[in-house]
Amino acid sequence: MYFAVEQRAARALLWMPYTASRRMIEPNANKNIAYRPDIDGLRAIAVLSVLAYHFEPGRVRGGFVGVDIFFVISGFLISSIIYKDLEAGSFSIVEFYVRRIRRIYPALVLVLAGSCVAGWFIALPSGFVLLGQQIVGGSTFVANFVLWWQSGYFSEDAGRKPLLHLWSLGVEEQYYLFFPLLCALFYRTRSKWNLPVVFAAVATISMMINLAFVTRYADASFYLPFSRLWELFMGAGLALYVQRSIHTWESHLNPTGRNVLGIAGLAMLAGSIFEITAFDPFPGWVALLPTVGTALVIFAGPLAWANRTILSWRPVVFVGLISYPLYLWHWPLLSFTRLASEGPHPRLILKPIMLVLAFVLAYLTFKYVETPIRHVKDRAQRRRGALWLLGSVLLTGAFGVVVMAAHGFPSRWPSTIVGLDHNFSQDIETAGRARKCFLDADQTGQDYASECVDPAAGHEGQPLVLLWGDSHAADLMPGFRALQAKTGWRMAQFTASGCPPVKGLEVPERPACKAMNDVVLERIKAIKPDIVILSGYWDYSGFLVRRSGFDQAYATKLMQTIAEVKAAGVPRVVVIGSAPNWRGSGPKLLIGVVQSQPNEPVPQRLPRRYLHKHDDLLLKVATEQAGGEFVSIFDYLCDESTCEVTTGQDWHGVMTSDSAHFTLHGATMVVEDIWEQMSRRAN
Repeated sequence: MYFAVEQRAARALLWMPYTASRRMIEPNANKNIAYRPDIDGLRAIAVLSVLAYHFEPGRVRGGFVGVDIFFVISGFLISSIIYKDLEAGSFSIVEFYVRRIRRIYPALVLVLAGSCVAGWFIALPSGFVLLGQQIVGGSTFVANFVLWWQSGYFSEDAGRKPLLHLWSLGVEEQYYLFFPLLCALFYRTRSKWNLPVVFAAVATISMMINLAFVTRYADASFYLPFSRLWELFMGAGLALYVQRSIHTWESHLNPTGRNVLGIAGLAMLAGSIFEITAFDPFPGWVALLPTVGTALVIFAGPLAWANRTILSWRPVVFVGLISYPLYLWHWPLLSFTRLASEGPHPRLILKPIMLVLAFVLAYLTFKYVETPIRHVKDRAQRRRGALWLLGSVLLTGAFGVVVMAAHGFPSRWPSTIVGLDHNFSQDIETAGRARKCFLDADQTGQDYASECVDPAAGHEGQPLVLLWGDSHAADLMPGFRALQAKTGWRMAQFTASGCPPVKGLEVPERPACKAMNDVVLERIKAIKPDIVILSGYWDYSGFLVRRSGFDQAYATKLMQTIAEVKAAGVPRVVVIGSAPNWRGSGPKLLIGVVQSQPNEPVPQRLPRRYLHKHDDLLLKVATEQAGGEFVSIFDYLCDESTCEVTTGQDWHGVMTSDSAHFTLHGATMVVEDIWEQMSRRAN
């Protein structure tokens, strides 16, 4: 969706079973496993960082690294229990998965069932279908694959995906499908090095995949297990070292050493949480900061000063104990509140109330659901309970399948609203030639496909029009294609997400943008188009850049860009002005108006008070001073008090797919006006 910021922001989601950390691994296998409150404290830091990131993302920029903290903790704790059972000769694959089900499923089934109910009353049909897919993924532990498949620049943004947070649960359970088997095969072999070597090999391959693909295939690297396994193996390797060490926690480090390690680890976690941003290539190398920091804190042991005073403080430990249900509840509450609040008169999104409610539900789940199940001792009863839990979770998955098959149960809503509801993302990405001529953040200027320039064969003598810009150029491409039959031109398209067509502009979260624009300029000089059209979100030069709108420095760079294009022999350079930018999704605003006025026809225009303020005057002046032509979209769609949002009574006539990107119909309408303005000036 728009800028896909939350798409990365909300990826910061994972859990850790609370029961695991109620034990502490002593290095001698013959000793009992004791409880380590500092690990619960560590889990508290992880879950609170995630919550802070979601509720106040501007203050805690890197809170999503809580996921990586949890991965290391999980790898350490669960593997420690496996090693103990293997050493005692009591390990059972069946019992391992029975324990996993009894720890994971009680809270999970409540959240899935609650999401089914909330989705029924809140989600529009298209959104309910997406939720159904997420429910199926969450109930079968393939949510990460489902969400990777749902990802895309124009896809529904993360804030509107109530079960987005289950992606990391999928990663962990996919890891535990094969990890116990590795341990069973190699733990008791003749050489004590076999298992460490296997761990090191798998972790190294995983890290290599991570580094190789984190910038090239960012979504896949983030969602899929192959580039994440090394984090879990880091914890498992640490546990193996501790298991086989001849020392106890009290003696394997001197007091100064463990204190230094504990403080250093916490410092690394603090740096990760507050300094890493959602726009850094992640996991990548940067993920070593939170993972190594977590490993240091664990290795420091419960007697380290930071561990026994900060992490073992009772309020912190309490949060750690409820961290799994807290994690599961917080995101659906926040997401469904956002979905229920869309419209021209949104209800106040009371984040503090949602935060408190998340803690209340987490505590109630922990005390009255998880704890009683955990205390069941009879093996037969435990196995029967696991089967019931498994069946309950799969039942919610079956409901998700029914939702998809029923196309989101449109009969829940009035026909007028159903007519306006549509998932535009796939249409726009296909028409905009995503990842071919509209490049994503993990691509470079070398990735433009040959088809981005229409072939000259068979089109001799026809003018070549080159479209250059960000997503606000790519969304216009369907309109230019529709107009080709009338104009007879050839088209070239060089567009990239989050990368305005301005030479020398550096976008922090799009490090390839500057070089990408240089590539486009070289292509312009090589193919010499008759017209170059620049279109972009002109108020944008990166979310990490603190500046207000299109300023003089930006204008100067744009003027230099226009001058260089004209110096390359391009007769006409046209700059397309800003599109109206709604305070929320345009279609959702329209649906909100229809809901508030059920007896009125669908309005074609909405008041300008629902728009973000903007003024294209400086953009227009800079363009014309540099010898370019300025064409206003705003003047076509808006008058002094309203702006056009639809030309019909259903989704076919809707102009924008979100807050500012045009639908195929909207692009066709807008480009026709753009061409009329250009034609008048040419004459």
